[in-house]
Amino acid sequence: MAIIKGRRFIVSGGGEPPEGDTIEITVNFAGAPGSVTSAFPKMKFNKSKAILMEFDDDSPGLLTAYDRLKTTNYTDGCGNPRNYSLGLALNAKNNFNNAEWGADYPGKTTFAQAIALIPFGLDIMNHSYYHEPTGNYPQPADNWTFPQKNFIEMDNFIKLRYNNYKANALVVPTNYAGYQLEAQANGYLFGASEGTFDGLTPYPSQFNAVGAINNIPKQTYSAIKRTFSDNWTSGGPHFTALTALFASSSVDYFEIGSHGIGDGVNFNSWIDSIVAQGGDNLLFQSMREFMEYKHLKEYVTKSQVVNGNTVKITLDYSTVPNQNISWYDLSLLLTSDAAISNVSINRSDFTLSYNTTTKLINVKKRKTVWA
Repeated sequence: MAIIKGRRFIVSGGGEPPEGDTIEITVNFAGAPGSVTSAFPKMKFNKSKAILMEFDDDSPGLLTAYDRLKTTNYTDGCGNPRNYSLGLALNAKNNFNNAEWGADYPGKTTFAQAIALIPFGLDIMNHSYYHEPTGNYPQPADNWTFPQKNFIEMDNFIKLRYNNYKANALVVPTNYAGYQLEAQANGYLFGASEGTFDGLTPYPSQFNAVGAINNIPKQTYSAIKRTFSDNWTSGGPHFTALTALFASSSVDYFEIGSHGIGDGVNFNSWIDSIVAQGGDNLLFQSMREFMEYKHLKEYVTKSQVVNGNTVKITLDYSTVPNQNISWYDLSLLLTSDAAISNVSINRSDFTLSYNTTTKLINVKKRKTVWA
């Protein structure tokens, strides 16, 4: 993305996978089906609950957390394990001495440590180049607004220092205005904050930030209300949000952030409680992975053709607005009177899983390097 002083611009182009715009899924049945329908479940892998989490400010708590997350799994609904994962909201430099936080700065996650966790589902999030809007910028900041300069320079910094990783998620630093609008103008999928939304409608609207994903409209940018706390006691916000998640069938997700997890004891208790209550019906992942699934299922074009014992379902990604997708994953639930014998896809860059009993089909691909 080129930088032009004083201007905002949206990244252009389609959100297509590298080997082409379409995926063709071929489903063979044991006999000719009387009818076949397919639908995208509201959440990936047909889960019913989700917890979305990130650490702010390059927190080294990420490393302790991942010691547990890498060994805590749910399945894709087809018997394949997926470890719990989350996001890391990054700043580039210290406000005072201009040192890069990822370059072995005391008390921060290094570039190499974060990069090593990307294969385990970590998402790198834009938290502004400097945490404070004016940072170490000269006065005045050329023709930029401070949020604009901070936002775009951080987007570029992530690509530079994190092996050409492209951010698609904002976490507003503190409660500073202007960042949501920058994220929207520059093609991000969403921005998260406890209470700063720059005039955009936040989802969910509840004080404790628990909600239903179906209440988030189909739109190319969403302002997301999250909970944030460093209090990991049993009565703290993390446990309170968890209780609210399972207290009502109308609540199916919440997003929460933290600066760290202390000695990790209460964090591990929290994870234990999640596993006990959620079992294999719950996603634990970054907000980006969660929102990219929602975005894809709402904008991809799906069609199907039935021919004897075979159904071919085509997913056309060319109709998806470009949002720098990392997780191209989609799940399908088939309804049919015939039993599935096997499923195949025509893409070598995607993986496939399916469950002949539930008739759940998953296509999965993650992009982590951008040119």
